[in-house]
Amino acid sequence: MATRFDLSHPPFDLLTPAEAQALSDSADVFFFCDDQEILQVGGAVDSLYLVLKGLVREMAGEEIVGVYGEYETFDCRALATGKTFHKFEAHEEALLCAFPRQEVLALTDKNPAFGAYFFATVSDKFGQLAQKRDRQEWQNLFTAKISDAGFRPPVFVDAVETIVGAARLMKEQRCRSLLVRDGDKTGIFTTSDFRDIVATAVPGDTPVKDRAQFSLLSCDKEDYLFNAMLLMTRKNIHRIVVTEKGAPVGTLAQIDLLSYFSNHSHLISQQLEMATNVGDLAKVARDMDALVESLATQGMKMPQLARLIQVLSTRLMARLWQMVAPPAVFAGCALLALGSEGRGEQILKTDQDNALIVGDGQNEDDVAQAADHFTEQMLRLGYPLCPGGIMVSRKEWRHTTQNWIRVLQDWAWQSQGEALMNLAIFLDAETISGPASWLPVCRDALRAGLSDDATWFSRMALPIEQFPNQKADGGFWWQLLNREENVRLDLKKAGIFPLVHGIRILALEMNIMATNTFDRLEALVSKGILKRAPADDISESLAFLMHLRLNAGLELLRGKKKLTNEIDTASLNMRDKDLLKDALLVVKRFKQTINQRYQLDRF
Repeated sequence: MATRFDLSHPPFDLLTPAEAQALSDSADVFFFCDDQEILQVGGAVDSLYLVLKGLVREMAGEEIVGVYGEYETFDCRALATGKTFHKFEAHEEALLCAFPRQEVLALTDKNPAFGAYFFATVSDKFGQLAQKRDRQEWQNLFTAKISDAGFRPPVFVDAVETIVGAARLMKEQRCRSLLVRDGDKTGIFTTSDFRDIVATAVPGDTPVKDRAQFSLLSCDKEDYLFNAMLLMTRKNIHRIVVTEKGAPVGTLAQIDLLSYFSNHSHLISQQLEMATNVGDLAKVARDMDALVESLATQGMKMPQLARLIQVLSTRLMARLWQMVAPPAVFAGCALLALGSEGRGEQILKTDQDNALIVGDGQNEDDVAQAADHFTEQMLRLGYPLCPGGIMVSRKEWRHTTQNWIRVLQDWAWQSQGEALMNLAIFLDAETISGPASWLPVCRDALRAGLSDDATWFSRMALPIEQFPNQKADGGFWWQLLNREENVRLDLKKAGIFPLVHGIRILALEMNIMATNTFDRLEALVSKGILKRAPADDISESLAFLMHLRLNAGLELLRGKKKLTNEIDTASLNMRDKDLLKDALLVVKRFKQTINQRYQLDRF
């Protein structure tokens, strides 16, 4: 039997047919004229409203913070608490279906999924969405432990055993690696070592300890398989040692991991290692785009996907730099990824953000020529030029360590505009290639020279307000209210940048060394600067905004169009629109927190 009203949209799609029928039978219908108040601030809420016709606006003071059209509901949060903190008005003649509060709350007790829609936090709602999107196989990737993959039991050999004896043991045990015991030390000896043994004619009676590696890369058996995969990819190795309480209990080979997730590897890491020219790298870059689309379609979460792509992207850039730079320049310079690439939050190839720390004594012309060639070839690999010119091909982004320290301190002393944004971009830097110790020297010198003056941090935080709020100046919500077609929202300006930059400034003030926004959030929680609940809301909102931007970007790539940060809101389903409203409210609250902490209204 059909219900009186269409209850096929969220959250009513979570009801059973009998529950939907009963709720529909209890409903009343109300009509509101243009600009008529529906709910007042602080007023009691006795109904859940479903818009049947017209538009309703949600107001926080004079600011529009939500728009509700046909088959959208309000105010779920107020229904749970019994009163609303915002005002709701009919923007144009509105026909509303009102479901009695007691009837709705009774269903939340009977139907846990329906109840979660009303009582869940913002982070919980995003988590529920992620669960719906996840495929079981990728869900396993993030929950499966190394012990689940069935790692190989260890085969030990004494350090004094000969290479020939070790080879016989590997043949007998049908294994490709041995753990070498040398007193209280443990090393590893693999079939890969035989390549160098044969090439250099090492005698067969050489003790195996002379050819073993004692700097073991390991993961605990209760660690996640995803972390093991990242370690292998980052270090370009084929196996790791599995430990339990610090003691080696086995080995996990790349082939074991790939067999566990047989459909998920494009072997990009191996392709990078085998690449001999830029053409080979161009193929890898295309494969990375295909990998992103595949993993995004299968529901891989944004933080994990971004980290994986960062590992592959930085290895791609390092390989390219090795190809285009003379050996002396390659060895004597540190190539840096900046901005979102440095933070590990750039998934699609949006632009180039990079810099060089040049070693003392380098030939300036050789460095400049290599840097120009690198920028040109990056463009060939699909990385657009940076609109702001933040690239190694620009002389102002190539300095020695000491010159970088002076430049960074000069940017800090200027305390305004472009200089502070350049400083912020550099704070997110990550070393791609070359001496890894140079970047921390620059950072440490910068932090040591920073003033404790609160005004400086306030000026540093000020860019969080550089984009206008959604007011009656042509903002996003007014576009929706005016029923404009092709309403586009710049996700970076509206949400991603305010969250990233606000967290970056808090991390800088607290001397937190992490560069990834999600890692910075965790560090801020551990230091008591942010509470767990709002930090989770920020984390999930940022991941959701990244998800929307990625989906829009993939659609543009399919149409061979230029990437932007915009989404067409008309293309969003109702659930995503609801979550977008939640995310933008989280952004608004966080901006208020930053504004109050740094007293930005003084500027």
